[in-house]
Amino acid sequence: MKKLRWISLGSYPASSFPSNFQPRELGYLELTQSEQKELWHGYKHLPNLKILDLSYSKSLMRTPDFEGLPCLERLILKKCYSLEEIHPSIGYHKRLVFVDMSRCEGLKRFPPIIQMQMLETLDLSYCSKLQQFPDIQSNMSLPNLETLDLSYSRNLIKTPDFDGLPCLEELYLSYCESLEEIHPSIGYHKRLVFVDMSYCSGLKSFPPIIQMQMLETLDLSYCSKLQQFSDIQSLPNLKILDLQNSRNLIKTPDFEGLPCLERLILMGCWSLEEIHPSIGYHKRLVFVNMSHCFRLKSFPPIIQMQMLETLDLSWCKELQQFPDIQSNMDSLVTIDLSDTGIEIIPPSVGRLRGLKFLNLTWCMNLVELPDLPSSIAILKAYGCDSLEIVRDLSDYKWLWKVSLQNCYKLIGGERVLLSMLEGNVAKDRFMSVLLSTVEPSSRIFTRLVTLQLPSNWYTDFSGVLIFLRYKHDWLSCGIDIIIKQETSTYDYSEESDEDSDECNYERVGYVPFNSLRHIPWLNPTYTKNILFQTDKGGLNVELVRSKNKIGNLNENTIDYSECWDEEDEDRKTFEIMYDSQSSNIRIVWRH
Repeated sequence: MKKLRWISLGSYPASSFPSNFQPRELGYLELTQSEQKELWHGYKHLPNLKILDLSYSKSLMRTPDFEGLPCLERLILKKCYSLEEIHPSIGYHKRLVFVDMSRCEGLKRFPPIIQMQMLETLDLSYCSKLQQFPDIQSNMSLPNLETLDLSYSRNLIKTPDFDGLPCLEELYLSYCESLEEIHPSIGYHKRLVFVDMSYCSGLKSFPPIIQMQMLETLDLSYCSKLQQFSDIQSLPNLKILDLQNSRNLIKTPDFEGLPCLERLILMGCWSLEEIHPSIGYHKRLVFVNMSHCFRLKSFPPIIQMQMLETLDLSWCKELQQFPDIQSNMDSLVTIDLSDTGIEIIPPSVGRLRGLKFLNLTWCMNLVELPDLPSSIAILKAYGCDSLEIVRDLSDYKWLWKVSLQNCYKLIGGERVLLSMLEGNVAKDRFMSVLLSTVEPSSRIFTRLVTLQLPSNWYTDFSGVLIFLRYKHDWLSCGIDIIIKQETSTYDYSEESDEDSDECNYERVGYVPFNSLRHIPWLNPTYTKNILFQTDKGGLNVELVRSKNKIGNLNENTIDYSECWDEEDEDRKTFEIMYDSQSSNIRIVWRH
């Protein structure tokens, strides 16, 4: 085996390597998931070994002597759960570049670092018993270390002196729950780009920031004892500041020292009372989330926030006034003011030409919805007990989803959707309205509905309206609607009327024929009736006449770029599935 260069073996047995194993040309040794407690006894000289991978060796208790591996560059010991002893020779190793000992849950200490000048990455994450950072000897540094990961080291009490890590760029300390002290040298670190100290629940303060010119991301989320953010002279490159769930934080920093900030997350800062007024002049902010800031009473005037796309002030229960918008904010897409105390929405909202999503859920003091921008696509205002006035929605050509349930002073949900249909330019896309049933309906709601298709249905009608009444228990559920061809063999005996007394919510949806154009049997020549069936609530279905001749559905192209949907891609409001064996169409409707 004198010329052997590469060994890769999985599940190696518990026995150690033979004493005469010493291939001098070996450059790569991989023994993942081995059963060994130690790799070999004593000293072995492998002068060309560059990569040693013993990951997932759950029984491994100690490492070999690294003095016999002078060229070793990459050491991978992740998920060696029983590892307790690292040979002290590692601290003298001059060629190591990458060390991964993540999830070595039995490891309590790392040997003193004496001469590891080439080290770039040290990963000790999830070493839950590790109590302190490796001792870096005096007058010694890790001059090339770029990445240090100590996350989930739950017993770690303090950080190292960062003066000994001059090239450090990425620092991971998340879930270091016992961490109380951050060495003040971090505030002078010029090369740090990314710092994650999330879930450091014992941390009370962050050192003053003096010279962190390169920092782009600072994550102090869920540091529940953090009482104030550090003094900032300048963070010229900071793009992301995450302080969410810092429940003792009382005020924000001065944002003038953060000229490149794009994302500000303060969600769940229960004690936050003061937002520095400089935020209103911030030209680069794109995303602001201050939801669940229960003591926040006002948001500073918005003067120059031209780049802002999302403003979330939901669950700020003491917030009484809509933010004062004094600047051009065409980029603003989403405003969430749900569960706030606002009473009036100012006319300035109508000038937000890019606004697509407005959430006013549980704004119980709101009486009237004003003129909204023509770009609005989704309006949520359920639970607004005082809401009495919703203007004609026919002017909003892109509006396709409205939630008005539990607004008991409003009447006529069908009118809401019909006015949306009247002005909507994209009639070949879905629409959905959610309401409370406040008056008896002349319609009959059953589990099975037969729709008679006229001979001109393909050219003169654009789609169908589906009226669905159902119980409160199903409010957040996706409701299935099955569409079938009428056949003489179908058994109607199991279908029954739904008890309308039990149904206190109503969805009104529009399903365009254009969304069904891929269904083989639903084509211009189809003249039979179609059946609509649901297992929840009761249905009623009507055809919607088109103002213009539809012609060939495949030739109708609509620019859907403004038909904005805030849901995730895997959870759309409407989803259509076709079963080729049964020829049934299934629509999953999640309002």
